[in-house]
Amino acid sequence: MEDYRAELQRQIRLGDIATGEAAGACLPGLLRRLRHHEARASAVPYPFRLYHLWRRNSLRRQVADARWHVEQGRAARMGELASRR
Repeated sequence: MEDYRAELQRQIRLGDIATGEAAGACLPGLLRRLRHHEARASAVPYPFRLYHLWRRNSLRRQVADARWHVEQGRAARMGELASRR
């Protein structure tokens, strides 16, 4: 049973590391898109403002999620197994 638990912990750690690296690779693109949408926030015609508001909020959530995954990957790489959300 201990071998199973150790293997499961190792697999979870490797998954967290891989997810953190993937999120880290996506983060610059997400930040660039968020910056683009925030810069054009006031120049958007009225009918499209709701879309841009939704898009900015969606990108903010994606950036926050990517940053969380990067931190989880960093913690897993250092040997700490952080708890899930």
